Amino acid sequence: MFLLAGVVCLVVAHGLGWWPTGLSHASEVRSGRFGGLIERFGFFSVYFIIFSAMAGYYVCFWPGKHPVRRMLWLVCAPALIGIGLMFSRIIYLSGPASSVLESGGSTLSHRVAWAKSILWTLPSGFQFTTLGLLLIAAFISRMAFGISTLPISLSQERALPSEDSGAWHRLQSLIFVLVGPFSLVGLLLSFLVIGIPFMFFSRPPSYFQSDWLGRLAPVLETLVAYGVLACFFWRGEKQVIKASIRWPGAKNILLAGAFATGIDALISTVQYLSERAQWAAHNFGQFGTPRLETYFGFPDPWLFLLLLAALCEEVVFRGLLQRRFIQRYGLYRGMFLVGIVWAAYHFFADFSFVRPSHVELIEKLSFRIFMCVVLSFVLGWLTLRTGSVLPAAVAHGLYNVLGKSSLGPPFPGEAFVRVGLWAVLAYVLFRYWPIPETGPPQPAVGLASLENAA
Repeated sequence: MFLLAGVVCLVVAHGLGWWPTGLSHASEVRSGRFGGLIERFGFFSVYFIIFSAMAGYYVCFWPGKHPVRRMLWLVCAPALIGIGLMFSRIIYLSGPASSVLESGGSTLSHRVAWAKSILWTLPSGFQFTTLGLLLIAAFISRMAFGISTLPISLSQERALPSEDSGAWHRLQSLIFVLVGPFSLVGLLLSFLVIGIPFMFFSRPPSYFQSDWLGRLAPVLETLVAYGVLACFFWRGEKQVIKASIRWPGAKNILLAGAFATGIDALISTVQYLSERAQWAAHNFGQFGTPRLETYFGFPDPWLFLLLLAALCEEVVFRGLLQRRFIQRYGLYRGMFLVGIVWAAYHFFADFSFVRPSHVELIEKLSFRIFMCVVLSFVLGWLTLRTGSVLPAAVAHGLYNVLGKSSLGPPFPGEAFVRVGLWAVLAYVLFRYWPIPETGPPQPAVGLASLENAA
């Protein structure tokens, strides 16, 4: 946990603040050619920290010789270089102006004193990188004394047949790609679509702020990224992938849609009834009655493109990872671990240059983990019951669509209420229609069979 927590700190650090609040740039430095280059391109130093985070994920799960040396050179050294360059950037661009009467030695001592004075005002990017390095250093010390070992493994894992060992190694590679370099595909696409035109024409392209780009970009980014991923893993897993996307029957698709829309419809109904009760108790005759149609709006049709992105995710997480994880770790533990990997897959995008406060960061991190674990159980139940990832993709896609355009007016804590209801749904499903931990997958269950069982 020391190592994983430290790596997560490095993952989220790149999107936090890297310039102290209230600290201004020195005008005479910015006007210079070298100062201008540092101001414009110096932020690329944060990519050293991104590399160290990805290397941390890699070292976590891959065996190899000299693990202490690998941790120091692949994880700690790049992160230290990154924060060193970012700190030097701050000192150079905001350092105090020096007088022509000062000698070289006094100028240097002035700079050192200035650097010491701002050490305790460094923003959250430095703080979380330092915290991550301290946690990783604690793990390295335990490893040096033989208390901890690498790679990380879970106890009581079920032995797999020898013919499945190759598939498990492919899955390990897939996990590393998902939580590590997979996120760089989005950065590369952004550079190709926006960065290159900006470099040639010195201004953002005209389509940069268009509505259609904002709607299509997440979907296209996901499709391209998963297309690249399929090129590397298709040969070894094509039979599993083909089997996971077979048609499960219309009833099961309707069941999955009912899960997602039913929860949001319940939220809107309760919201409408509570607003109407409040109107009847306090505002009767003064204001018009709450209108029912304002609580049941139709989502933006463009958002339904998110169903394609959800299908790609479900093929990987429920079609590939869940099957192997349940084989190796059991039903509930396997679903839980899939949820953790799924959450880690979103960390990079969640914290990419959003500048949250410490409290907001912890809240967002906790919510992401809780949401992915809860949905992992519901979507996993759908996949195991129907033998296909299509119902899970429908439920997942509609969850995203309705989350981005709520049926009714938004209210504080709406996201937590929605995920809480999904948690209740997960409990009900596994309590009344459980899936055996061993044995072949259960037959498909549609709406009619659930009604009969009830």
